Amino acid sequence: MIQLFVFLHVLSAIMMGIYLMMPFLSMRIQVLTGHAQFGFVSVLFALNRTGQMALIIALLSGGYLVSKSPHSLAWLIATIVIFLALGAITGVLGGAMRKSLSEPSGSKIQEHLGKIKSMSVISGILFFLMVGIMMFQF
Repeated sequence: MIQLFVFLHVLSAIMMGIYLMMPFLSMRIQVLTGHAQFGFVSVLFALNRTGQMALIIALLSGGYLVSKSPHSLAWLIATIVIFLALGAITGVLGGAMRKSLSEPSGSKIQEHLGKIKSMSVISGILFFLMVGIMMFQF
């Protein structure tokens, strides 16, 4: 049973790898114009939604795995704080993308471009920290 949850946990971590690429992808938004920009932000929105679902799978499978093995309290607190921060930042990122996609012509993308870029960078950093803490437990 543990092997199944480890598989789900690793698979969800691979799916969340999009957050490492998101800062670089979000920089490409301003280069595009019109419908290409709208389509690109739509793809990024779908990728963010997939990453959020993977985050939920990681939370559930990780919760089971933590219950089956001993970990320090400091590691547990650090993991949960970074996990919740990543969930919050990706939620804000998704909200900014949703607002920018409210106009099919793509006219609102420029209004939310700064927030999309900054939240992408923060989510990439948080995901990098999360993987580091998972790999190098203290």
